[in-house]
Amino acid sequence: MNIKNFPVSGYARFYRSIPRFYHGIGDAYAQKFTYALYLAVNKTFRHINPAVTFTEYAEEDFCVLIKQANVKPYRTEVQLYCAMEAMLHCIKIEALENCQVNHVLEVLELMNDTELRFYKAFDMEIDDDRTIYRLCAKSLVPRSVEPGVCLLQDWLDIISA
Repeated sequence: MNIKNFPVSGYARFYRSIPRFYHGIGDAYAQKFTYALYLAVNKTFRHINPAVTFTEYAEEDFCVLIKQANVKPYRTEVQLYCAMEAMLHCIKIEALENCQVNHVLEVLELMNDTELRFYKAFDMEIDDDRTIYRLCAKSLVPRSVEPGVCLLQDWLDIISA
């Protein structure tokens, strides 16, 4: 996977998913957190591709865009987990300032929490062959054909019915 900039609609989906799957995180914090990750991805992209120019939104403009975007949150924890993996892949610690590293660590904590909750709910790892993990895009924008369930067997039961 290449280092890339994600579309604002991907960040909007991510922002809407944080309060949905992590009940202790409110909307305002989810906006700030998503913006911080947006900046980290941009900083990495600039670090890797210094000759490329692109528009970077100010926090207020970015938050307006993600709030107004016509997208829904991810349907499953697996999709959100894959989105976090994609984001981490596009962030290089060496490109960041020290204060930005904390947001990367927070993503890792959320991923660990997701893994633990998933294991408790399904008695398997989130990336187990019996989950939809391998069917999910490693991106902030899921493919339209991604299942809306976590377990592969549940999806196969739905499509065969």
